[in-house]
Amino acid sequence: MKHLIIISLLFSFHVIADYSSAGEYTVGINDALDIKVLDHEELRTLTTVAADGSITFPYIGTVNVKNMTLSEIEEDITKRLSEGYIKYPVVSVSLVKSMSRKIFLYGEVNKRGEIPLDENMTLLRALSAAGGVYPSGLYGKVNVRRKHKDKPGYTDTEIDLKSILDGKGSDDILLQPDDVLIVMGNKIFVHGEVGRPGEFVLEKDMTVVKALSIAIGVTANGLYGKVKVRRKQEGEPGYKDIPIDLKGMTEGSETGDMPLQPDDEVIVERNKTFFVHGEVGRPGEFVLEKNMTVVKALSIASGVTANGLYGKVKVRRKQEGEPGYKDIPIDLKGMTEGSETGDMPLQPDDEVIVERNKTFFVYGEVNRPGQYVLEDNMTVFKAITVAGGFTRWGSPNRVKVLRQTEDNTGLVTIKVKLKDVIKGDAGADVLLKPGDTIVVSSGIF
Repeated sequence: MKHLIIISLLFSFHVIADYSSAGEYTVGINDALDIKVLDHEELRTLTTVAADGSITFPYIGTVNVKNMTLSEIEEDITKRLSEGYIKYPVVSVSLVKSMSRKIFLYGEVNKRGEIPLDENMTLLRALSAAGGVYPSGLYGKVNVRRKHKDKPGYTDTEIDLKSILDGKGSDDILLQPDDVLIVMGNKIFVHGEVGRPGEFVLEKDMTVVKALSIAIGVTANGLYGKVKVRRKQEGEPGYKDIPIDLKGMTEGSETGDMPLQPDDEVIVERNKTFFVHGEVGRPGEFVLEKNMTVVKALSIASGVTANGLYGKVKVRRKQEGEPGYKDIPIDLKGMTEGSETGDMPLQPDDEVIVERNKTFFVYGEVNRPGQYVLEDNMTVFKAITVAGGFTRWGSPNRVKVLRQTEDNTGLVTIKVKLKDVIKGDAGADVLLKPGDTIVVSSGIF
């Protein structure tokens, strides 16, 4: 009998030590318990704690177990059995399933709501018990909201789920009853000139290039536009725009590519454009490519027509910080002859305007009367040559130029003695102006 008592005490100590090592679990309503008595298999009881916090056990009837630890329940049942039912009973109480202690899950998980809190349940185990995390949450954050023990309110702890999944077990935490786990979505947004703008899952090692690929790439309207990543400022209000070198990336270079973070917005702006108007083969709006100049712009617009070769070219540009526009004259003739004189880089919304050639008119006794282009340094003598020269009745001494007055109220008449010019007096010739009309009359001299 003495040996039996010693063995019984050792067994009892072993059972208590096991549960103590697991922590002092407090039994609650709906918990499932397995109660055994050594050498009394008929007394084994699998029971669930009732709503009033009690269980029923053979011989002793109702036992109130709510808010008791497993070892305290063992002691209570042992004491009551030894009071006339079993001599030296050895009782063990095991927790089969905890249903009174719960945690709550929300967000990007397959099973939202409450789940039982098992012994030694960690964050990762809880997410597994909830059926796992959606792809949109795999690389996001988990907010663990925990009640204060001695005051109202909660404490929020943010956990990086990615670090746990990557094997950093130190970031995993042991959960407590009534903890609330909020799995935050890990998303990015792509806006602007892409094939499929919208919201996308932030996958592992996601960069700007990969994000644009998932969004079906950049459209033609965005190939020369600006790209930026709009990012929330940590610990500060507002956002920060980070410029990206899109053209470098589309040409196969990784220049400017960068890893994305949750809630980043990749914005592809529409191409900056410029306009070409007037005497060109194809007027219209064009993409402002890198290093675009006036010469390149005119080439893209199919070149200057014959009606504009001697016209004026100007760039009309918006004034920064001021209302209105500024016209910048361009030396078109110099550019068309292969010189870069007067060429200049264009800016967004610039307008390249090629004006129609200025003209003059020749009437009277010339072989080809009509309207002609006013080329540079055009004089009366050159103009009559262009018009096929005098007829047999035309007189070099009866040539005049009709010119509009400065105030446009009438005409002035300028007599030109071409006979003197023919004799070598260049000073007798007259330089023409736009709209001049040369009249050659008939006569003997």
